[in-house]
Amino acid sequence: MKLWSVVLNLNNLLSSISRPSYLIIICSVLYIFSLPPFGISFFYYLSFVIFFLNILNSDVFFKKKIFYFFLVTQLVTLSWIIQSFYSGGTGYLFLGIILVSILSLFVAFLHYSATILILTFYKQKLLLIFLLPLGLSIVELLKEFIFGGFPWNPSAIIYYKNIWILKSLPYLGVYGLGLVVHLIVGLMIYFLYYKNKIIPSVLLALSIIFYFFGFIENNNIKKTEDETLNILLIQPNLYESLVEFDVLKNLEKYEQLTIEALSKSPKTDLIIWPEGSLPIDLNNRVGLLSRVSSLINEDQKIIVGSSAIEEDQLFNRLYVIDHQGKIIDFYDKQKLVLFGEYIPFIKPLVSKFLNLGMNYTPGHVQKTLNLHKDINAVPMICFESIFNNQSINKEICGSDMVIQISNDSWFGKWYGPHQHLANSLLRSVEFQKPLIRSTPSGITSIVDHSGKIIQTIASNKKGYLYYQHPITKNQSICSSTLNSVMVLLFFIFLFSFLYVRIKK
Repeated sequence: MKLWSVVLNLNNLLSSISRPSYLIIICSVLYIFSLPPFGISFFYYLSFVIFFLNILNSDVFFKKKIFYFFLVTQLVTLSWIIQSFYSGGTGYLFLGIILVSILSLFVAFLHYSATILILTFYKQKLLLIFLLPLGLSIVELLKEFIFGGFPWNPSAIIYYKNIWILKSLPYLGVYGLGLVVHLIVGLMIYFLYYKNKIIPSVLLALSIIFYFFGFIENNNIKKTEDETLNILLIQPNLYESLVEFDVLKNLEKYEQLTIEALSKSPKTDLIIWPEGSLPIDLNNRVGLLSRVSSLINEDQKIIVGSSAIEEDQLFNRLYVIDHQGKIIDFYDKQKLVLFGEYIPFIKPLVSKFLNLGMNYTPGHVQKTLNLHKDINAVPMICFESIFNNQSINKEICGSDMVIQISNDSWFGKWYGPHQHLANSLLRSVEFQKPLIRSTPSGITSIVDHSGKIIQTIASNKKGYLYYQHPITKNQSICSSTLNSVMVLLFFIFLFSFLYVRIKK
């Protein structure tokens, strides 16, 4: 019970603070340190438990305090996006600040609205203790869909370093695990508010069940034969600019590093360059295609991140190229980055005055790529991995691995690349598929089906990874976790509503 005493003493200390702004800052800092790259998961619980306890212990619910808390947490956690605009100069930097502010205000408003709605309809504090955390889960689901979606950093991400707990993802899903996290928040608040001695036992039981998943092994993963798919990932440590880039100069750096890597790894089957490695339309570019294909032999393939222009539409495309310079397959990014690759409603106007590349068209077809013999991979470009997209999920279930090409160089040296890797890792573990991730400046990584990072090249480093992937057949659970969570939340709220009516 020493841990509870620490929480209680800390809460009493913070409750004595006369200025609510100090409480907001402290709880926000705790929240931030629970996220990548720090990953101190207990700080997440500490942040929300202390904040909501102070709300409940107040004679009046401080509406502004609630809004400012969520606003501060979002502003700090999303501030890495501003780095994307930094290379364009003062004007672009100012635009980046505006866009991050708008996005943070919107997400904060969602949290605020859910909380205030619950506070309005449910006056009993016992119910509020459980419904307030559940409101957080509702917002996580809404972020998946509103305005194209931006479900960045779901609450499950606090466990991205904990392989034991991550083993629950195939059964619970990312949002299901998030729901469990929020229910634990509610139980902790209940214990600390009512001093109910039963709750610690309940929490202990939940923890035991939680960690039980760590003993579960995936018996569906079976090695087919003593054969491997030999993969080479290239990270030249290049940084993009909003206002200028040199395609040929960048190509030379990719060529030099690839030649060096192949000289030490001649048995390579597949070479992967990241998103935006050749940021031009590769269709009908015979000279460039021949130059790229000259790096490989007839038994090898190379993946290149580039663009495509078809019928006056611009696509963010992944190309698969053979040794003859032929494009044997491709994939167009479906989930575009809001304010990064498109701006709704005003896209033509913005594109006319600013060279931001915000005029991409989303792809419409999800597919698997045949890479070697009977080995198939699901392609993902950039932040597509953070979505619970049903078409993508279906293809992942029948594939052997996930290949993600991304360009995180826009995010500089801050924590954006770390959070992106963690978000991608969650999706990979949810479907029990290895993640092969290529970026120009980090973090290039090989992650196995359990979430263990096997190899990695750190941010701001030049290098390459050679990985001998064992050819396996993995039948995922592939449950529709998102729908299940939504139904569960609906019944929880329905039960709460009926309970209040009956009590009246």
